[in-house]
Amino acid sequence: MKLLYFHHLSFPARGSFHYSSLDRPWQPAKSLYEQEEEEEKKREEVEDVKVDETVVEEEGYVNECERDPCKNGGICTDLVANYSCDCPGEYMGRNCQYKCSGPLGMEGGIISNQQITASSTHRALFGLQKWYPYFARLNKKGLVNAWTAAENDRWPWIQINLQRKMRVTGLITQGAKRIGSPEYVKSYKVASSDDGKIWRTYKVKGTDEDMIFQGNVDNNTPSANSFTPSIEAQYVRIYPQVCRRHCTLRMELLGCELTGCSEPLGLKSGHVQDYQITASSTFRTLNMDMFTWEPSKARLDKQGKVNAWTAGHSDQSQWLQVDMLVATKITAIITQGAKDFGHVQFVGSYKLAFSNDGERWHIYQDEKQKKDKVFQGNFDNDTHRKNVIDPPIFTRFIRILPWSWYGRITLRAEVLGCTEEE
Repeated sequence: MKLLYFHHLSFPARGSFHYSSLDRPWQPAKSLYEQEEEEEKKREEVEDVKVDETVVEEEGYVNECERDPCKNGGICTDLVANYSCDCPGEYMGRNCQYKCSGPLGMEGGIISNQQITASSTHRALFGLQKWYPYFARLNKKGLVNAWTAAENDRWPWIQINLQRKMRVTGLITQGAKRIGSPEYVKSYKVASSDDGKIWRTYKVKGTDEDMIFQGNVDNNTPSANSFTPSIEAQYVRIYPQVCRRHCTLRMELLGCELTGCSEPLGLKSGHVQDYQITASSTFRTLNMDMFTWEPSKARLDKQGKVNAWTAGHSDQSQWLQVDMLVATKITAIITQGAKDFGHVQFVGSYKLAFSNDGERWHIYQDEKQKKDKVFQGNFDNDTHRKNVIDPPIFTRFIRILPWSWYGRITLRAEVLGCTEEE
């Protein structure tokens, strides 16, 4: 049986009673048991608050965005003991640290003719001139140097199959002249697909409205548009909307591998300096110093009469080496041949070797066949050939080991990847 304890109640004198909104109506006194239970509950609540404060103090909670972790214009969102970055279209990665705006291969030739298709092809001069889709390469030269849709094609499109899912962050378009008359695409839509069957039209952000991109204003000046957010797809289609005369197009896609770690590391740009590029031997045309095909010339798209590295010997013990100076993640190699006084020369296949100290070397292996991986090289002196390295190599020194060649062993190259700091 519970005992009830009552407090002594005293009332004000007659006529002096005033009830305010702060006064509480009378309630029966709580039992000792109920009072103790309430006090215990209050103590638990206070302890809970203290525990929460302790956790916060122990974990050192701060607003993660105060450290400004998002680079290159990325917008930071603070999360519980974490953060996320909303990156501009041409950047990606946890901190927007990877630039993703390199050419994907229309101009250089990494994208082959077979990867480019279209709704139709224009034929001129009684069918003698054919403006095929695979002519739609940025800055292509010649009399027939672009894709043109057929005159009766009411819904023209041109499509690129990237052969694997990639991140596409932009598009450069260009017109051309046909029979002396400027022709170009004034505006266009973009669609993408993972299988070439189901297509997604690029939308105005936050709406269901198709985005119409502004194209060219003349036949020669390139016009660039970026995709924010970027497109992740294997197939990309361009749908011309308004054209000057015929729908005529040259173009380049911009982007990167889905990993984001696929930027040129500096052979073409010169960021990799001459002393970082060495080789097993060097060839001199006519044995003249002025025609020395030294390793420092092995830079993608290098111009001039002597514009590549050529080995002094034609055997499988030759190599071209790049010292990245720091440990670097290497995800792809691009190779290119050259001409020596009109003679076409290139490397048809090669192996890769890598080292962290420049002394102990490892040959890159084909994981499935458990033997040295032989990469397919070039088939002419000018077209780019890209090989993805999967899994990537994490190393300081990388060597290209020519395995087969045409003419003399001749190389121009670029290394793709990202540094450890990124």
